[in-house]
Amino acid sequence: MSDLPLVGARRFEAYVRWSTYLAVSIPVGTLLRSAIEADRPTGGALAALVAAMVLSLVLFAGNALVANWSIDTLVGRERRLRTGGVVAWALVLVAFVAVTFLVPLPAMGLTVAAALGSAAASFVPVLDARRALLLNAAVVVVAVPFMGVGDIVQLLVGVAVISIVLGICWSSSWMLRVLLELQKAHEVRAELALANQRLRISRDLHDVFGRTLATIALKSSLASELVSRGHDERAARELGEVRRLAEEAGTEVRHVVRGELRTTWDSELAGARSLLESAGIRCTVTGDPVPEGRAEDLAWVVREGVTNVLRHSSAAKVTLATAVEGGQVHLTIANDGAGSEGSGEAGAGGGTGLRAMSERIGALGGEVTARRDGDWFLLDAMIPLPEEGTA
Repeated sequence: MSDLPLVGARRFEAYVRWSTYLAVSIPVGTLLRSAIEADRPTGGALAALVAAMVLSLVLFAGNALVANWSIDTLVGRERRLRTGGVVAWALVLVAFVAVTFLVPLPAMGLTVAAALGSAAASFVPVLDARRALLLNAAVVVVAVPFMGVGDIVQLLVGVAVISIVLGICWSSSWMLRVLLELQKAHEVRAELALANQRLRISRDLHDVFGRTLATIALKSSLASELVSRGHDERAARELGEVRRLAEEAGTEVRHVVRGELRTTWDSELAGARSLLESAGIRCTVTGDPVPEGRAEDLAWVVREGVTNVLRHSSAAKVTLATAVEGGQVHLTIANDGAGSEGSGEAGAGGGTGLRAMSERIGALGGEVTARRDGDWFLLDAMIPLPEEGTA
């Protein structure tokens, strides 16, 4: 998986932190601006101003710590916020508000509003939109008495300051939350893609090597029997065929891993006939020609069906019948070995191959069913024909 989404999220997280720190430092800036614009205070007024400046810096530090906790919680690194620290931070806020009344500077109501807004903004990253709006309204109600209802301009500016500070902090944290969700979705998509790739390889390996191994086992057994009867020349041919199959298996593995594995209806029919005849099983193919759009899909059904015949039955006859009707193509693979020992596994439909084949055909809107009819075992597959232009 690419690290770009993760790097982007970390960079934006850093931006959110520093923009939040800047927003919660407003009381310091407001107080400094008021001190610069006013006449130089002396005596008690100067002491009150110094105390207010110190408290504003301590308040900013507390705001930053709480904001840091909020953002950590937002990104999943939640840690405990100490109760004692929160109480001390709240007391600093109260002390700052109280001291501002002793400072003979203009627009101190705005400084109080900025202090209340910055403290509330520290918690905003962990709130949803409704709670953030309720907090905004609550802070405005608390701050109005400090700003005074007589000065409309100061009142409007104070309300705007509170709303802007909370809005900036909440909107940036909301964007970080969305980015984190997108990153998580990207990771889940990558994991699903990897799982699907593994499932495809597993399914294709089963489909390919199920028949290959069955063929190798059959021809090896035949070669052994021929040797025991003194037919060395025929046994050598069978062993040569086993070697050829083993070499082809290596090539097929590479095709499976690369996703290049393809099969055709004609090649599967030819292979099925040859394999069944090698095992002494008579194979009959009847029915309608298979449409090109579904030929490869049904070829996989033939491969799995014939492999199951060889593995789970002692059939003497196998019939492959196709029919195209009602916008569907049907394939039935029937063998007369349903009464043989070991055929029940295939008939139960519990084999891995049949389950994988059902999933493969089911993804195309079709279905695969297995049933018995007396001594016959039938594997039925149905797939809808592709729409015009989609084959």
